[in-house]
Amino acid sequence: MRLLSAVALSALLAANAAAGSKTFGKPLKGLETTSLEAVLAKPEAGKMVALEGSIKAVCANKGCWLTFEQGTSNVHVTFEGYSFFVPKDSAGQKVKLEGRVIVKEKSKEEIEHLEGEGAKGAAAAVSIEAVGVVIESPAK
Repeated sequence: MRLLSAVALSALLAANAAAGSKTFGKPLKGLETTSLEAVLAKPEAGKMVALEGSIKAVCANKGCWLTFEQGTSNVHVTFEGYSFFVPKDSAGQKVKLEGRVIVKEKSKEEIEHLEGEGAKGAAAAVSIEAVGVVIESPAK
């Protein structure tokens, strides 16, 4: 009976810990967190970075991109290979992500497409292609 109680308690604690955040894409590898300001000041195409901040906006159609915000800086974030999405109602939530720095001028059509989905600053040459995203659930 005690063993059953211990197993049930362990399962309950694990469920509560998991309820605090939700992972999308690949699990984070634990890269050292850097500031978005540093990434934008000296962008290195292809460099893997870890960022912590908040979600300013999300694609209203599918959740296929987000605008990441840290302090007064923000950056457009897409998801590796279009392989995962985030909830469309996750704006305002805390987020951790790991991904590659992308340095690429966008076409006029791509900018118009993103702006049509609600993206601000879509013309910026620097973006992040996230491989993993962890969204912290808001406190209830």
